[in-house]
Amino acid sequence: MNDNRKQSFDVLVVGSGASGGWASKRLAEAGLKVALLEAGRPQSASNFTEHKPLFELKNRDLAPSIVRKTRPIQSGFDICTEYNYDWFCNDLEEPYTPRRINPFIGWGAYA
Repeated sequence: MNDNRKQSFDVLVVGSGASGGWASKRLAEAGLKVALLEAGRPQSASNFTEHKPLFELKNRDLAPSIVRKTRPIQSGFDICTEYNYDWFCNDLEEPYTPRRINPFIGWGAYA
């Protein structure tokens, strides 16, 4: 049996998103032996565009209508822009289903 399979851990964190990554870091810093499992696709530095200067973006973040074509709901908020729209789901492929009473009008806000 491979030696890696015989290891034991104090904590198992599933998912290395913002919360899982941060939790793993803090637990490891506290001296715990942490195993972090991630099933998502590998990421490279080229996938992170939020720190690029405007002139490096294809449309220089000056064509919000391009983002609105596939993210009509999410592009209404300042968080979905040309810098990061690939990280948001396509609103047309995964549509929102508003509640009949107090329909969704914003992130966590209800009428």
